[in-house]
Amino acid sequence: MARWSLRTKLMVVVCAALVPFVGLAAWSTYDDIVAARADRAAAVSAAVEQAAARHRELIEGSRRLVAAACSADAVRTVVSSKVTADDIRACEGYLSRVLAQFPNEYSTMTVTNASGIAICSTAPDEVGLSLADRQIFRLVRETKGVSIGAFATSRKAPRTVIPMAMPLVEGAEFRGMCSIGISLQLFSELSTGEGANPRIPVVLIDQTGAPMGGNVEMTLAMPVAQRLAAAIAAGERRFNDVGQNGSYYRFHIIPLAGSAIFAVAAMPLTEGLFSLLLELGRFGLIGLAAILVLLAIWFGADRWCVRPLSYIGDFAGRVARGEDIRFAPQLPWASELTTVGEGVRKMAEAIASREADLKAGLEQRDHMLREIHHRVKNNLQMISSLLNLQAGEIRSPRIRRFFGDAQNRVLTLSILHRHLYERSSWSLVDFQQFISDLVRQISVPRPGLERPTVRYHIRAPIMAVGPDIAIPVGLIVTEAVGSALSHEFGTVSTPEIRIVAAEKSGQEVELVIEDNGLDTSQGSISPDARASFGLTLIRGLAMQLGGEAQISRREGGGTRVVVSFSMAGEGGPDG
Repeated sequence: MARWSLRTKLMVVVCAALVPFVGLAAWSTYDDIVAARADRAAAVSAAVEQAAARHRELIEGSRRLVAAACSADAVRTVVSSKVTADDIRACEGYLSRVLAQFPNEYSTMTVTNASGIAICSTAPDEVGLSLADRQIFRLVRETKGVSIGAFATSRKAPRTVIPMAMPLVEGAEFRGMCSIGISLQLFSELSTGEGANPRIPVVLIDQTGAPMGGNVEMTLAMPVAQRLAAAIAAGERRFNDVGQNGSYYRFHIIPLAGSAIFAVAAMPLTEGLFSLLLELGRFGLIGLAAILVLLAIWFGADRWCVRPLSYIGDFAGRVARGEDIRFAPQLPWASELTTVGEGVRKMAEAIASREADLKAGLEQRDHMLREIHHRVKNNLQMISSLLNLQAGEIRSPRIRRFFGDAQNRVLTLSILHRHLYERSSWSLVDFQQFISDLVRQISVPRPGLERPTVRYHIRAPIMAVGPDIAIPVGLIVTEAVGSALSHEFGTVSTPEIRIVAAEKSGQEVELVIEDNGLDTSQGSISPDARASFGLTLIRGLAMQLGGEAQISRREGGGTRVVVSFSMAGEGGPDG
């Protein structure tokens, strides 16, 4: 979290603060949804119970009607063994008078004998027909009370009815059946009539799951008949499934008349996106408010914190790079950040002022150092000129050679100081250029001191070195080249002096100075000499560099000087 930005940390803190509120909103919304669904489930139960109560009232009234009507003497007489035509007419008249009181509720009343042959009926066409194959007849034979059968279509009447019947017995002997047909249309109207909930379809079905009535829309809300039949057979009174219209419902099943008629109510579990939005309304509003708060904090932090701080950081970076920039934010800031910005501006002005003073001081120091190097170079050149004038009065070649060696050493220091004041960095010199200039000055002929004509082969890395390395290396090169110029090159076809400085592994440098002339024992260094000023000087300078010097004869003639030393702590390649 230490690497997170201020805006990110602020967003995390606000999110953590909003978590309890969002959690409480989710909890409250969940409770509301559960309560709403429980209310809908209660509404479904109430609707199906209301429908069931109406149907039960109709069934119970029909049961009492059948029990009373079928117990009359006019009905029992026709199933006796001594029935007459007058008895049958009396029975038909009685049954017709009973049905006349309920013209919309019931269709026909019929009395059969023990064999199921209709002997008395309000529908004359049914007299003589056999009802023994009807379900209701079989139920009546097996029970003693009033029974209700599955709905059926009358063979003579156009209307579909639900048969209700009771047995006619004499003593313990079954003598026949007395039945009445309840209008199925009446059953259906009780499900969809006044007082029914239009949002909760209630449909009557039989034990096979087939609908017994109701409008098409309600019927399509039911699942397929096989699913209803399976639920009835398994005693499943509540289950969730898809209706034939493709919607998802919770179904409630209540038996109305034993195992013959059932009322089914359907409660929609999903009512589309609008209902879902209503259920999640409170939580959605709180969530939307939380999102708006986060967005406001995000953009507010960007406007009043991130942008000002970014501008301050960019301004400070450009000031650190030395750019001349004016502190001028485009938009107004908060008072706190304005104070911070003003402090940064004043600090930048103070830094700029100090940098100007330091730059002026450095320029003055550099000028003084260059002037010092220049004057030292001039003084050394004057000393070299004095030595050169003095050497002109010396008659001894040996002493004149000694004066020439001293003059070369002074000239080496003069060239070094010239390189120091000519470079932009007064403390470093170009190694390759320094050696090249040094060799060129040493090889210049002087009066009374002849120099052989040789070719110089110089190869040195382009690098910047300080005086601590340049002075010893320059003196070593001066001493070795001066000694090589005293050799005899007359018998050599191509006189040559090679100076090679190569970087080895790490910071190691190997300096090799060799020639192909014949040693005349007049040089300042010789492999055979036990001790000489030149040998002592080269070895001492090599030790000063932290390395060592090896002097040997070269195959084919000449002297080879090898000095190995470390460049650790010096400047890298010159840019």
